[in-house]
Amino acid sequence: MNISARRQKQGEWTAITVIDIEKRRIGWSREHKKSVYIDESTDPELITELKRLREADVVVAYDQLRDKTLFIELKEQERKQFDDVYSQYMDVGGQIIYTQKKEGRKTLTLFMLDEGYGQMSAMDVPEKKSLFG
Repeated sequence: MNISARRQKQGEWTAITVIDIEKRRIGWSREHKKSVYIDESTDPELITELKRLREADVVVAYDQLRDKTLFIELKEQERKQFDDVYSQYMDVGGQIIYTQKKEGRKTLTLFMLDEGYGQMSAMDVPEKKSLFG
């Protein structure tokens, strides 16, 4: 199984690099069975077919394990938690990790700062020996 094709499992923490956070218009497409982003180039007829139209904050992040860009939609409480974690990240460094878990019919997105990552990357590396020396 190609690791880049593997989807994140329920409750699995994933390291991300935050690229941007933006306000986006979103709607649910029955045809595609997923949320789609709406912008000025979206066909107005398609917009009328979308359900659950909303505006939300979206974190654009790079999933390091799967080598792909993620678009993580945040509810109001999730945005507050993300802002707290990102503020800590800016103060002390480390690695932002996130997971999604189901609570009933809703999916919650959780963020956490892995401060051990910063300590691990600052460890002394033994002197390297040349292969040709």
